[in-house]
Amino acid sequence: MSLATHMRLGLVLCFYALLSAPLAAKPAPRRAPAKPPLTTLMYMVNRPEAIASFRAHAGGISIVAPQCFTMDAEGFIGGEVPAEVLEIARTQRVAVMPLVTNRRFDQPLMHTVLDSADSRARAIRYLLYYALRDGYLGFQFDYENIHHTYHEKFTQFFREAAREFHRHHLLLSAAVVGKYSDDRNAASPGGFDNWSGVYDYAALGKVADFLSIMAYPQHAGFSGPGPIAGYTWVQKIAGYTTERLPAQKVSLGVPLYGVQWTALKPGDAPAQPGFVQDAAPANQKWKTRSVRFGADIMPRLVAGAALWDEDERAPHFTFADQGAAVELWYEDARSLAAKLELAAQSGFAGVSGWSLGSEDPAFWAELERYAVRHPRAPLRTEPFEQRAKRAARALGSSSPAKHGDAPRSGN
Repeated sequence: MSLATHMRLGLVLCFYALLSAPLAAKPAPRRAPAKPPLTTLMYMVNRPEAIASFRAHAGGISIVAPQCFTMDAEGFIGGEVPAEVLEIARTQRVAVMPLVTNRRFDQPLMHTVLDSADSRARAIRYLLYYALRDGYLGFQFDYENIHHTYHEKFTQFFREAAREFHRHHLLLSAAVVGKYSDDRNAASPGGFDNWSGVYDYAALGKVADFLSIMAYPQHAGFSGPGPIAGYTWVQKIAGYTTERLPAQKVSLGVPLYGVQWTALKPGDAPAQPGFVQDAAPANQKWKTRSVRFGADIMPRLVAGAALWDEDERAPHFTFADQGAAVELWYEDARSLAAKLELAAQSGFAGVSGWSLGSEDPAFWAELERYAVRHPRAPLRTEPFEQRAKRAARALGSSSPAKHGDAPRSGN
């Protein structure tokens, strides 16, 4: 056999040996780390910038919560979700959970309802009717400015509502003022007596589907200048909350807006409170107003960089306006990213943001780091009369119409 023949035979044998040899195991492809899940509830009011933000960012929103229903002193409730909001929610499959408030956060009005079993029952019937008629996920109580001595009556009202909501397979939530202590002397937005003291986190959490803990405003018209939600303060609220509520029932309330304080000059009239919570001695020194990122912050960022408070993880500006000292504190994507991470690390269900249209546009890029949940969105699309009749049948003897309380279209 020639040398060439030997060489060809050797090559053939090597080829078959390679075919018969076991293939080396390929390394498994690396999987990208799973994104932390997050339920995003976004508050809104009926303003063009809010609706525009909702339309643009619906994919990052689990639940939209329009502040559009109010209650009077007899428990009658009126209001409606704007048609444009409902249309966006329907086409983008976003669940709707409207807010109901005591009109203008009136304290005597709220106390009158809590003192009356008939008024509480009427309010619950109305809320059920609207939710069943229009296909809301449920409602969120946004009742504020209630004296702390009414904490048991408020809890009773919430329990009564939760029982009926759950019987009809609806969710019930509450927005509650953030606090880190039950001590009446502990600092909380607006003070303990009229704002934070009424909310018994543990008792409400036993029957709520979730609570939105409003960890804002740390500073506002009731105080001097400072961060809207300083990180160390929010941490304390988160710690207090986790000791009283299951983490999966907590939505951390985050501010999307800012506040500008302008010092009053000698001879200036005392500032009028822009919000009932702001009626405090601080108004003798400062005039305050809420600011939005697009309208108020971006022009300042063009002119110069903001200051950054590393401890509080909060941006701010200090400048003069016609000789008056001005401080402007706000939230941007960087400060909000820290709060999103805190919510995820705490095991919270998600975040509740006040309010659409005020936010830093870069906030939505931060949300892309999370897997935003999308609850079933059962909005009704049948003709109004058909929906109304179905809701009345579902309520049976609890229908407002059967009690002579015809549902009102608004207040």
